[in-house]
Amino acid sequence: MSFANGSAARAFAAIALLALPACGASPGGALPAHVGDNFAGFVTRDARGTVKLFTDTFGDPVPTGITVGPDGALWFDDSGNAVIGRITQRGKYTLQVPPGVEVSDGIVTGPDKNVWFTSNESNAKLGRITTAGKVTLFNDPGGAYPQGITVGPDGALWIAESNGTVGRMTTHGAVTHFTVAAVDAELEGIVSGPDGNLWVTQFVVGGSRFSNKVIRVATNGKHKAFTVGYGPKFICVGPDKALWFTENSANAIGRITTAGKFEEFPTGYKYAAPSGIAAGPDGALWFTDYSGRAGVGRLTTNGKFTFYKVPGSMPKLDEITPGPHARMWFTADLAPSGIGKITAR
Repeated sequence: MSFANGSAARAFAAIALLALPACGASPGGALPAHVGDNFAGFVTRDARGTVKLFTDTFGDPVPTGITVGPDGALWFDDSGNAVIGRITQRGKYTLQVPPGVEVSDGIVTGPDKNVWFTSNESNAKLGRITTAGKVTLFNDPGGAYPQGITVGPDGALWIAESNGTVGRMTTHGAVTHFTVAAVDAELEGIVSGPDGNLWVTQFVVGGSRFSNKVIRVATNGKHKAFTVGYGPKFICVGPDKALWFTENSANAIGRITTAGKFEEFPTGYKYAAPSGIAAGPDGALWFTDYSGRAGVGRLTTNGKFTFYKVPGSMPKLDEITPGPHARMWFTADLAPSGIGKITAR
């Protein structure tokens, strides 16, 4: 089984636990907007806060990556419909111009105030979309099935690839690749660290085996791998200036300092499969669970967990990001599909 396809990797995790210049802009206009703010049944409340899920019913929705756009809305990858989506803070969806590629997990607001996203194709491409919906595709020669994307300390876009390389792309489309792992290693999450390096998770290796490596990569390509728990997936900078990441196979959250000191925090939630992670405005780490059991988790830097139930039968949650007004926003790609937000008390 190959894990080059990010969707296949997510499915396997669930089962295991139960530079060339751009092509022209894509043709067409935005798809019709549809509103997801009237689903009163998709709300859970308790003493800790409220979770609301805005269901997405267009076509075959599979929301994965999510980021705050330059316009203050939430932008996300929809790999099921092969489009980029936008949702307002009140739950109004707009599915943007079809980019003409199979999108994957990566999406970020770039230094040029546009939204950038990755494709789920061996003939790798990166996409740029303006807030008006204009899409431009850039070839990524030497890359394969790009996954996570971040803005580096040098102002370029840095990409985790599925062939053991990290890619660097300028906003004009010039690409450089650095080999940092085996050719059959899928690199999933990537973030710009507080030490001026890129930090990358190696999710699987050999096509099917969960990896146990997090890799530090300098902007000149010099790199060093550190041993951590199994299945490191997404990664963020914590409030303590350490790197925090989900361990999808180990059912834990990992922490590594910029010097390479690693520690692990088991979730304590049976059969959970941590996926996305982000630092919240409250000084804690927030993460999603793809198993459909735990919902959204919150972890303090001293190791205390809290879980928030998400509406739905068994919602499989992908990624999470801090949004406007101190809310956390996340994607649910199944049971049901949609975008959720948490208002914590």
